[in-house]
Amino acid sequence: MPVDNGQAMFRRGVLSLVVLALLKREDMYGYQLVQEANQSSGGRIQTQEGSLYPVLYKLLEQGLISDRKVLVGKRMNRIYYHLEPAGEERLRELIWEYNEIAKGVRMITEGAESNDETD
Repeated sequence: MPVDNGQAMFRRGVLSLVVLALLKREDMYGYQLVQEANQSSGGRIQTQEGSLYPVLYKLLEQGLISDRKVLVGKRMNRIYYHLEPAGEERLRELIWEYNEIAKGVRMITEGAESNDETD
């Protein structure tokens, strides 16, 4: 089933929250963010680097994170992302918003998954 624009926006929003939260722990590079999201969520948040980079670029544009190149080995550069103070503030806001929405969804869906079959 293709993902509609609303679902894609929701995923990007959740991914922004996840990225900011992971960067609060430590500076990380793209592949590391993908692996940490997967590992820290018990496999519930799986994304590809290709989906991650548009989110990273948007967070960079908004001044919520910064990036720096680090030489790894003789020729390879790795770009590390760092959470800026504005990103910490936005992270707090996103956590609050997420918790409020999740609470509302739970209130609405509680009991919706009953074992009653009415055919």
